[in-house]
Amino acid sequence: MSEWRVSSNYAGGSHFWQVYRLRSMCAVDHAGNREYRGGLFDTEDEAQRYADELNREKGA
Repeated sequence: MSEWRVSSNYAGGSHFWQVYRLRSMCAVDHAGNREYRGGLFDTEDEAQRYADELNREKGA
């Protein structure tokens, strides 16, 4: 699996961010190849902090 990353989406007039990683790094990046954690974030900074935290845990 890949490291945790941040993606942004625009829906219903609002911008939101999610934290995800690829299940298979050999496959194309699409919804079926993504694992999400943490729900929706209001800011990119919040999402990135959470992704960084998950990546640190992975290395521990």
